[in-house]
Amino acid sequence: MLPKLTPLQWAIAIAFLAFYGFAVFALTRDYYLLHPPRPAAAPAASAAGPGLGQQMRAALDDAGDLPAGLTESDPVLLAQEADRLFAAERFAEAVTLYRRVLEMRPDDTDARNDLGLALFYAGNSAEGLKELRAGAEAAPGYQRIWLSLGFVAAQAGDTDLAREALTKAKVLDPDSDIGAEAARLLGLL
Repeated sequence: MLPKLTPLQWAIAIAFLAFYGFAVFALTRDYYLLHPPRPAAAPAASAAGPGLGQQMRAALDDAGDLPAGLTESDPVLLAQEADRLFAAERFAEAVTLYRRVLEMRPDDTDARNDLGLALFYAGNSAEGLKELRAGAEAAPGYQRIWLSLGFVAAQAGDTDLAREALTKAKVLDPDSDIGAEAARLLGLL
């Protein structure tokens, strides 16, 4: 049962709740703008075996091994499976598939971009930067790879390369989502 309040008391209570909700939202948003989430280093496997998180991911992943058709020569299916593994944070496995896609289609800039990011998230920033640089040199007009190169370089501590790559990404199309993200990351450098 609700208490008996006057209309003025109800208005004050509703105004307080609205202000409180907005304040929580604003503080949370500002915190995450000032402290963006960073990729965690790949956890080391313990001597007792995989951790609980890895076990749960494996249990939830109903397609533990590659489907039969992927071992053949379908780069589209391989790329889709690699993307699925990447989304499931199984970066080392995704790296293997992205490399197989690039063996079949060496000029696939999307696969090279995804390979560079997967290598970075798997804990191999140097190799990821190498792949992203190669992709940026091969396709200098491809905005996404410049953004990825800038992001990985910034995370690896190479601010000069990050600034150069992010500026290139921003200049290619400043009105796109990628250009806006490049501008945001440049502001954080």
